[in-house]
Amino acid sequence: MNANANTSGNVHASHILIPAPVGIVRQILLEPTGLAEWNPAFLSVRGPSEALTGRRYPLVARGALRGHWEYVSIGETLIEGRWEVPGLAETNSWSLLPHGEGTHVTHSFTHRGSLAALLRPAFAGVADLRLDRLSGRARQRALAQVS
Repeated sequence: MNANANTSGNVHASHILIPAPVGIVRQILLEPTGLAEWNPAFLSVRGPSEALTGRRYPLVARGALRGHWEYVSIGETLIEGRWEVPGLAETNSWSLLPHGEGTHVTHSFTHRGSLAALLRPAFAGVADLRLDRLSGRARQRALAQVS
């Protein structure tokens, strides 16, 4: 389960041990059109299925807000991204560290903008929720590869 969630100001962070190898977790994070399947902020993300830095992927966020997602940097163990809709911009990171047969994932994000200030209370616990959903997806994928 998640521990040490940090939600000071507009910075939110948490971490979890996911029972799947780094390669599976990284693969899920690098599927832009699949982000809405586990990230509660998004209703849909369109565009090519490959992750490319600097490419803007059109998205629809909760509240039917339209904007874009983009990968800022893609490393072997660190993936950074950002998304923006009117009034809210998020920068985020996903740090992946091998831990036995699993992956220790630290997720953090920062918001800015007028809508971000208004919705600040609604983002409490979102880092945990994203990590839990990512973990479930990675666990399913890891089990499917073993079968």
